[in-house]
Amino acid sequence: MIEDAQLLAMSPQEREELARRLAALRTRPGNERARRRFVIVIGVASVLMIPWMIALAIRLPPQYLAGNWDLTWVGFDAALAVALAVTAWAALRRRQIVVLAALVSGTLLSCDAWFDIMTASGPDRWISLATAFAVELPLAGWLHFVSYRLVRRRMSPGAALWRQSVQ
Repeated sequence: MIEDAQLLAMSPQEREELARRLAALRTRPGNERARRRFVIVIGVASVLMIPWMIALAIRLPPQYLAGNWDLTWVGFDAALAVALAVTAWAALRRRQIVVLAALVSGTLLSCDAWFDIMTASGPDRWISLATAFAVELPLAGWLHFVSYRLVRRRMSPGAALWRQSVQ
């Protein structure tokens, strides 16, 4: 086991070489195959969304009377409240799940802003625009920024080198 004092005594080049060698130990052929399969499946799914969106744009009516409108919105807002509460709890307890919780909360806030604006009409549209741009979207952006910063802070130089070696 290498002690902290030994690491501090190493030159930057020696530490970089050690990180590179450790990263090479973590790289497995199965990991690379799984990563490629993941990229292919997600890439194909994103391309297949294009004809789906075109079909929806052609076929969907501009207006639609929806059932359970109240339950839909209350349920969505309940999910958002739970996501925000989990994010706060994870941050308070210094749990790593805070990264995922912040991403989910930010994404739900962005979706809430979008649907509020797109489904509102008349004076309600102005209220939706105001809350979206004054509250929901800034908070969503901040949550995404925080999760990004937490991931970057947690990545060690060895992890960054490992990531470069499998790309």
